[in-house]
Order: sequence, then C-alpha cells, then structure tokens
Amino acid sequence: MDQLPELGDAPLKQDHEITAVVDGFKAAAAPAGLRKDGRADLALIAADQAVNAAGVFTRNKLAAAPVQVSRQHIAAGRARAILANSGGANASTGEPGLVACRSTCAAVAAALGCSPGEVLPCSTGVIGLVLDDKKVNAVLPGMAADLKPEGLSEAAGAFMTTDVFKKMAMREALVGGVNTRVVGMAKGAGMIRPDMATMLSFVLTDAAASPEALKAVLAEAAEQSFNRISVDGDTSTNDTLLLLASGKAGNAELNPGDPDLAWLTGAVTAVCQELAAMVVADGEGAGHLVRVRVCSAASAAQARGLAYALAHSPLVKTALTGGDPNWGRILSTAGAHAAREGHPFEPEKSAIYMGKVAVARGGIATGPENEAQAVKIMARPRYEMRLELGLGRDEHWVLTTDLTKDYIDLNADYRS
Repeated sequence: MDQLPELGDAPLKQDHEITAVVDGFKAAAAPAGLRKDGRADLALIAADQAVNAAGVFTRNKLAAAPVQVSRQHIAAGRARAILANSGGANASTGEPGLVACRSTCAAVAAALGCSPGEVLPCSTGVIGLVLDDKKVNAVLPGMAADLKPEGLSEAAGAFMTTDVFKKMAMREALVGGVNTRVVGMAKGAGMIRPDMATMLSFVLTDAAASPEALKAVLAEAAEQSFNRISVDGDTSTNDTLLLLASGKAGNAELNPGDPDLAWLTGAVTAVCQELAAMVVADGEGAGHLVRVRVCSAASAAQARGLAYALAHSPLVKTALTGGDPNWGRILSTAGAHAAREGHPFEPEKSAIYMGKVAVARGGIATGPENEAQAVKIMARPRYEMRLELGLGRDEHWVLTTDLTKDYIDLNADYRS
C-alpha cells in the first residue's frame, strides 16, 4: 500500500535547514570558483572511515561523468566521502570530463587518506561544461581540514543551483532497541522528473546495515518519494541518490529480511518523501504543490501512466496556475491517455475532486457551488487533485507543480 506524503500548509519557498549531526560523519563547504556569483559551490561529506553505502542513479542514457564514476565506485558497497559541486554538470563532456572527475576523486583520497574508489563524485549545473578539477583540487586540502560534524547544513547549500531554499530533513527510529538517526539533504528545482533518484540527494544514518540491506531500503524509499515527483517532465543527466550508514548507533547490523529493517526503511522513506516534496515546492516559478492522485484504475500501469500524464499536461498545469477547477481538461487527458495506451475508460463512472470537493461526477459538472469551493481550495499553496476512474482497485500518486511565466523566463535565460 502506498504511503501518502504529508502536504502540510506551509508556504512553498522557505528554508528547511537543520543543525542535527549524524555520528560518524563530518562535512564542509567552500567556494572553488565554479559559480559566477562567488558563492560556496563545493561540498565535501566524509565518514570517519569507509562505511557501507548504496546509490541509485539516473536512467537517462546521457549519464554525466560523475554518475558514471560513482556507479563504478559504489558497486563495492563501500564509501568514504561524497564530493558535490554546483556551477557545472560535467555532463556530455566525453573523456575530458571523466579525467577531471577522477582527478578530484584522487585529490579527495589524498586529503582523507583513503582510496579514490571510496569517493562518490556528484555535479550539477549547465550541461556541456567540463569540471575545472584544478580549481576543485586547490581547495580540497583546506576543506578536509575544516570538516566538522555540524557542517552538514553548509554542505547542503553548496550544491544548490536555481534552488531558492535549502532542503534538509531528519527522522529518528528505534532499530533493534537502539536509537538511530537519519538526516538527508537534496537539491533540485528544474529538470525534475527523476527516474531512480532525484537531482542530487544524500542521506546519512548512524544505523548499522549491510550494503545489500541499504540497497533494499533505498529502492523502497526512492519508489515512494523521488520517483513520484515532476516539475517539468525532464529527467536530468546527473540524478543521484546516495545512502551511507556509519554504524555508530551500535545496533546489530541489519540484513535483507531482518524485521528491524522495516524501521530503518520507514525512517529513510519519510526523509526522502519530505525532501522530494521540497524539491517540487521549490520548482522553478512554482506557486502550488499539488498531489495528483489517480484512484480505482483498471491496472497499476493505467494509474501510474495517467498520474504522470496529468502532472505533465501544460493545459492542466496552467489551470493549476490560475486556480481554475477546469475538470474538462482533466477528463479529456484521461480519455486521450486511455486511447493512446489501450486502457479502458468510462467517463460515466468517473469523479474528479479538488481536495474533498467533487467538481465533476459521471462525466458532468456537479454545479457552481462546488466549483466555488474548489476555487478556494486551489488558492492554497498545497492541495490534492484526485481522479476516480471507477474501474478497479489500483492507484498511484505524483507530486507536481503549476506552470508559470517565471518558469519560462528562468529557463530561457538559464545559461546566460
């Protein structure tokens, strides 16, 4: 059964910065001169020693150099550090991009006294720019000396691009009778329709778990969070989601099938869901966060496909912008999707809701009073739009945004 994320009623654009530490990890941030504005653009997160780790990455066939390198490095299930930069994606850069990426891994390894294969590189920014490894390598010794447990918040700000606010979340869970902590951070506001991960997200825990257990935890967490969000329908070349476990909490190491693994999975999933919602809330130009929910579908494929069709539709998204409960656009999208995919569709069995208010039932409007109530609901920064198909028991949800002029303006001028 799907675990619905909480929507809340807070304003969309606000910092989610926490000062919590995770035993076994330290972090630092610094300006390496990769960004034009001179802000901190390099984050280093390091474990006290190599720890168990897992990761999921973009399925975009144009995988960035850091994605290719991180995939290779994390295959052994161990990691010592995460190095993340903004100011350039190092994607579509060929062999020079890979060389630069590996150079920075070697520099981190030299600064920390570990193997380059224990370093997980991540980049974000404009596609086509080769990472300036000389600038990165020049500041790494100082960053290594500046690592501190409370540095996670600084690190969270160093790999932001068009993000308006920091994205951090924390949960605690009792695992095997031991208190454990999970802290996560993320960035992302545009080119968001993750496929296995999000733009960049790093989750740290002091729980002890095997690499195989962490893979299972991360697969569930990603499916219930970052794989359910969309701002503009485009999957990034750099999507990366990493989970590192220091084991400092002292619980018995978790393995797949252990009953206590469910508690860690729940905590990691909750952190990822909160971060994923922040990514959508910070969507470029977004004024609303909307949970699109397709229920009583004939199949899981229909529910999932239609949820994304609604979340991506420019006509639906602009209606969300204007606070217009234009249920005809929703029903039309459902009918077109059914025809295209060969799914059943019977409008006379359908119902469309904004929040708890039905604006259409049986393929016709429910009246002006309900529409007026729906307009009030759509004025809120966060709400649910639900389509009941009346065909079966399958359902799927996706978090999405409206589509505003600010999104167009920002992306038209992104490289300049």
